[in-house]
Amino acid sequence: MSALEPALRSLADALLDAVGRQDWAVADAELETLAQETVAAMVANRTGDLATLARLVARCHTALSLSDGLSGEAMHRQGQLRALALTIAAARGRAPPRPADALHAPGTPAAAILSALGSGPQTCPALVEATGLSAEEVGSALPELRAAGLVRSWPAGRLTVNALRSG
Repeated sequence: MSALEPALRSLADALLDAVGRQDWAVADAELETLAQETVAAMVANRTGDLATLARLVARCHTALSLSDGLSGEAMHRQGQLRALALTIAAARGRAPPRPADALHAPGTPAAAILSALGSGPQTCPALVEATGLSAEEVGSALPELRAAGLVRSWPAGRLTVNALRSG
């Protein structure tokens, strides 16, 4: 048990109590604190605390799911818990980016994208056309290329432009 677990458990209990009392200001404050602790654990890569948060958020969501006659306000908090649970699950499931050498390996989607970006910045549809890859393959490779620091992206209207990161 981490040193933070009793405090997080108390926070989850206070959230459930506040929802039971229909004290929405307190419920929102407790939800916000849970979200802040989640972000802090994500940034610091505290996997133990993320596991604790996952259990507690699931417990709160389940408790609300089993409640009879939830009000609209309570269902709203239940939805927020579900979104927080998804965020925690995504943080726990992320893998560190592969080394840049592996991303440059010939025959990989990442290598094809890097080669296409060698001619200059391109949108995702242009990368699909230039590489012959599917939209899903390009969409899967770009976040890893960004995480490895090889590609930078920025919005341009409804599209996203991608370019090789210089230096």
